[in-house]
Amino acid sequence: MRNIVITGASGVAGRRAVRELLSRGHRVAGVTRSARGRSLLEGLGARAVEAEVFDRSALERAFAGADVVINLLTHVPPADRMARPGAWDENDRLRREASAVIARAAQAVGAERLIQESLAFLYADGGDAWLDESAPVIGGGTTTTALTAEANATHLFAGDTVILRFGMFIGPDSHLSRANVEDARSGISPGVGRRDAYQPTLWLDDAGTAVASAVAAPAGTYNVADTDPPTREEIDAALAAVVGRDALRPPMDEIPSEMEPLSRSQRLSSQKLHEATGWTPLVRAGTDGWRLVAENSWTSLSRHEGR
Repeated sequence: MRNIVITGASGVAGRRAVRELLSRGHRVAGVTRSARGRSLLEGLGARAVEAEVFDRSALERAFAGADVVINLLTHVPPADRMARPGAWDENDRLRREASAVIARAAQAVGAERLIQESLAFLYADGGDAWLDESAPVIGGGTTTTALTAEANATHLFAGDTVILRFGMFIGPDSHLSRANVEDARSGISPGVGRRDAYQPTLWLDDAGTAVASAVAAPAGTYNVADTDPPTREEIDAALAAVVGRDALRPPMDEIPSEMEPLSRSQRLSSQKLHEATGWTPLVRAGTDGWRLVAENSWTSLSRHEGR
C-alpha cells in the first residue's frame, strides 16, 4: 500500500487512475481547485486536496507524506479549436511550467517516485517499422512541451522517475472522441496524414490500469498504446462502419504545423511495459473503441472479465 497524490486526478485519465489505484489498495489523494473536482474525487473514494499547480509551497503541502506523485495534467482544447492560434497555450504552460513545479515539490517532500504523463506522438515517422522507447524523438508542434515535461521530471526529481508516453485517448467521456464520432457522421475522418500510416491509440480505461501498473514498474520510459496499433485506414473503416458511412474523407487539405506530429506513422510497441508489469490493453481502441463510444455503453471491461 502506497500513499499516492495525483495532479490531474479529475480528468478523463486521472479519474480512471484513481479508481484503479484504490482498487489495488493504495491510499489516493487528488489535487483539485474546484468543487466539482472535489465531489468527483470523494465520490470515487479518494481524498481531495486543494492546491494551485504553479505554487510550489501549496504543492509541497498537498504532497506531504506521499510515496508516489503522479502528474496527469493536460488541457486539450476542443476539436474545433485545435488548429487556432493560442489553442494549446494552457496545455503548453502546464507541461512546461507546472511539471517543473511538481517535480521540485515532489523532491522537496521526499517522495520516492514521480510518474509523468507524456505523448506517443513525439517519435519521428517510422513508416512500417515498430517503434520502441529507443526510437528517435523529434517533438514538434504541440508535442514539444511534452519533451520539456519529461526532462523536468527526469532532471528535477532525484527519485525514481517513470515516463508514460500515451497514445491518443479514446473513450465515451472524451470530448475529442465524441467530436470524432459526430464528424464521422458527416463523413469526416478523425485523422490527418497518409491513410497507410500507423496511429497509436489507447482506450481510456486501459490508460488507468497503465498508470496503476507504473507504480511498481522499474524507473524508465514506457510506451502505452494498443498492442497492435491500427493504420488510419483501419481507423476510418471501423468508424465509418459505426456511423453507417461507406467511407470518410480527410478533415483538411493542409496540415497545420501544430498538428504535424499527428500525421506521422508511429507503430508503437508497448512490450516494455507489458514485460515489466504484465499490463495489457483490453480494448483495441483505434478500431473496437468507436462502437463503445458511439453507443456510450461502456461500464468497465474489467468487471465483465471478473477482475
